[in-house]
Amino acid sequence: MVHPAESAFVGAIVGLVTVLVAFPTRVGRLFAPAGEVVVDGIRWASEALPYWAFIVTVFLGTMFVTVFVAYEFAKVGYAAVRRAGPRTKRIVRFVSPNTPIGKAAFAFCFTVLFLIGSVGALPYVIGDLGESSAVSNAGNFTDGNDPQTALEDASERMDDVLSGDVATQGGVEGASDDERAYDQPQPDSDGDRLEDSWERRERTPGGAELPNADPGRMDLYVQFDYGSYTHPLSNREKQALKQVWAEMPVENPDGSTGITLHIDDGRDDGYGGAIGSEVSVSGERVEGVHQYYTAQNLGPRRCQYHQVVVGEVRGGSQVGFASAPGFGSVVDDERQAYNGDVPFRVHVITHELLHNVVGEVDGGTHTSEGWLSPTVDADEAFLSDAAGRELNGGLAGSASYQDNLC
Repeated sequence: MVHPAESAFVGAIVGLVTVLVAFPTRVGRLFAPAGEVVVDGIRWASEALPYWAFIVTVFLGTMFVTVFVAYEFAKVGYAAVRRAGPRTKRIVRFVSPNTPIGKAAFAFCFTVLFLIGSVGALPYVIGDLGESSAVSNAGNFTDGNDPQTALEDASERMDDVLSGDVATQGGVEGASDDERAYDQPQPDSDGDRLEDSWERRERTPGGAELPNADPGRMDLYVQFDYGSYTHPLSNREKQALKQVWAEMPVENPDGSTGITLHIDDGRDDGYGGAIGSEVSVSGERVEGVHQYYTAQNLGPRRCQYHQVVVGEVRGGSQVGFASAPGFGSVVDDERQAYNGDVPFRVHVITHELLHNVVGEVDGGTHTSEGWLSPTVDADEAFLSDAAGRELNGGLAGSASYQDNLC
């Protein structure tokens, strides 16, 4: 006899899978906090344990869960078959092995294939495990080579993946070079385009919240939006992004250096997070960079918050593009092997956000070195002197966005 708790357990799994198939985005966001804890735990184990110990741990853990779930399903299924009558029994016998040895062999083969598949798919599910992890490079440019060779190949392929990523004048149709200048809020002591009184109240007159704003230190508010089937930023990526910007060589009125990056990618306040549809844009048409910078997605945050949309960048070799200057950017969800102190996506996002807030540098949009160089390379993970001079003069604003999109 099947215990009611076992029937409820099986029913819950079936119901969850059904709802996940029907509403993948909503269910994914609902379970995102728990999933993030699991992923962070796996990342920690991958870095703390030897490679062989990590693989064995994942294998045994997956096997335990598989056997437990299969056992519960078998008990409930057996009870259901018994109640269904002889006709259903004959169908079950027809599609499954008849002998005990055959049943055991079938179950063993299924379990082994499932475990091998789960371990092999692990890097694709949780992405970058960290620079010290032997698993972090799996499936990323390996081509059967050793990790060092794979990273060298990846570095070569990253050359110029950001060279055509800029939409000037905000990428807004009809914008011209002779349009009026950006209307900078005043007084703005720290040059972050946020009026001092707004920062003290932690709110703009239009209703955009500015949590933890500081009129004596540059603040940069960024809203992340995710297309369906993309990976939200992990805790490691968020921490790395904040650290990168905090270490920018920018002088502040309060005597500190750096820029405080504020990240919002949740829907608690109605903004940020899942867009609710797939994001697929052409990397060969950067003028469409602002298409998601709308009142529906940002509300009163427009021209106060920057937006980074994570989705698919189609065509060409681009992995992201942005307005220079401006408030919008789109980055590809791809997470590649990267031999540096920050995850690959953090480098790309930093590059695009710098386009937003720096605009032109010495008459161009890219620099020959640093974060704004068109190559995703760990050796370029610093702010060039030219870009630093622009930032120390204050964050650039976009009249195109101000006049046409806000």
